[in-house]
Amino acid sequence: MTGLLLGCIADDYTGATDLSSMLVRAGLRVIQCFGVPTCSDHLQDADAIVIALKSRSIEAKEAIRLSLDGLRFLQSAGAHRIFFKYCSTFDSTPHGNIGPVADALADALAVDQVLFCPSFPENGRTVYCGNLFVNGVPLNESGMKDHPLNPMKDSNLVRVLQAQSHRKVGLLPLSARIQFNDVCHYIVDAIFDNDLRDVAELARDHTLMTGGSAVAQHWAKVLKDGLKKSDAQQDVAEPTTIVASSSSINTEGSTESGPLETRAQNRSIVLAGSCSTATRAQIAEFGKTYPVLKLDIASSTDAFKTASRALNWIDEQEVAQPLLVCSGASEDEVNAAREALGEEQAAQLTELVFATIATKLTERGFRRIIVAGGETSGAVMNALNIQSVRIGREIAPGVPWVTTFEPPYLTLALKSGNFGGPRFFYDATENGT
Repeated sequence: MTGLLLGCIADDYTGATDLSSMLVRAGLRVIQCFGVPTCSDHLQDADAIVIALKSRSIEAKEAIRLSLDGLRFLQSAGAHRIFFKYCSTFDSTPHGNIGPVADALADALAVDQVLFCPSFPENGRTVYCGNLFVNGVPLNESGMKDHPLNPMKDSNLVRVLQAQSHRKVGLLPLSARIQFNDVCHYIVDAIFDNDLRDVAELARDHTLMTGGSAVAQHWAKVLKDGLKKSDAQQDVAEPTTIVASSSSINTEGSTESGPLETRAQNRSIVLAGSCSTATRAQIAEFGKTYPVLKLDIASSTDAFKTASRALNWIDEQEVAQPLLVCSGASEDEVNAAREALGEEQAAQLTELVFATIATKLTERGFRRIIVAGGETSGAVMNALNIQSVRIGREIAPGVPWVTTFEPPYLTLALKSGNFGGPRFFYDATENGT
């Protein structure tokens, strides 16, 4: 396949890597960029470009600006089909940013009707009668009801999206077809993977599609199949990923000068800024075998002192064993930080602490880092000035290993707080890449 099949905009970093891994499953060559790139000269061999933004929980006007910048770049790179990726739990405030960004993209593309399909059955996210369920539990009764930034108090996505959008929102039930009426945005029911295939087929001729990574995989397959049938593209490439970098890298991820020579380079460490129920369960499971440091974020507003204490603890541990540093391993600890600092300041402080730790760890020679939480992942990637990554194998559905092509050549996993089973951290650190 030659030419750009799909351009994607993701509203956080972990969601972007989730999306990239699913597009690789679909057989596409994927470039993932962090932020909007400044040029497209090095992107000519990609089938899909994923632009990772940190726009989920910022002001709506800024999220729209960043997303439209991303759209313009993707169009300049040759993308005629656009996918807007948000979380499969539809994380958003009452006023955005899913609705405002989708409205802006639809307006810019002159699109009348848009499908919204967050379902990810493989990870227990399903939509029925317009209501989102997490492992069979209504969204507003799941752990998402206590999300520190975007608590979800309503499982009915038609209501949630309508509160955010200036367009009329309706429901598209299973096996239904789009009606040409005054409904512009459709929340689409999908319970099983076969439903996602039907949704993707329904959107075969659409310019804009929105949803979780699972439906993006199927939409990519539909678009790719359409190109084959029309003989518009030939010589389909093997699934792979590309990185937006001019660095000279061998297949092992080392520079031509040879492998890094530090004792720490093969150590695995987990930085868990996420406070989700799933992440706390993963921390508890990991702690049965390996050392865990629980940071008291509420005890000090000096992020650098908190980070320094964590780094001193890391230095004291045995070199050979995996480690985990977290911001809150229990609900009480998480709530204490929120009450002492306020939710916004607690979140900002947590991001700065983990960004500082990650930066210092790479200086110490750490080369394998697992980061939990979308906001934390964004802060870490920005602090490390990582522009692009190659997508590797999946650790769990929607959570791949990624490797950088710029010094210091890191291997990372960026995990959405709600993804992965209880043994995720254990499996990731034990099995490596």
